[in-house]
Amino acid sequence: LREAGLDGAELGEATARCLAALDAVDRDPRGRWIFDPGHLEVANELPLSGRDRGTPVSVVIDRTFVDALGVRWIIDYKTSTHEGAGREAFLDAEVDRYRGQLERYARLMAAFDPGRPLRVGLYFPLLPGWRSWEPAAT
Repeated sequence: LREAGLDGAELGEATARCLAALDAVDRDPRGRWIFDPGHLEVANELPLSGRDRGTPVSVVIDRTFVDALGVRWIIDYKTSTHEGAGREAFLDAEVDRYRGQLERYARLMAAFDPGRPLRVGLYFPLLPGWRSWEPAAT
């Protein structure tokens, strides 16, 4: 976090948030599944470059792996929090907000791993919250 330029109170707050997220992942069955060491072809912070609909793009995928059923997963973490009512509506709105980003990741990944079933997911460890879907045809 220091290398990212944080110091003072910002560093303390960011450190506390990171520790809370790690603890939440450890307590959440979904989080433990996402980080299961038994997955195949695991990559974290995976940089991909290619053409997406004719435009050169470079992205970084938070986590990707192949599960026991042979499905390629692309997971994007969000440290968002949501207080009060409307948690499910908040998660649905986040899907709308990030759908384009994850669909782009899926199109790029499909070029590197053609023919494999693919799913994308948004994981919110601090809520905890999860949304996943099969991306549009790639």
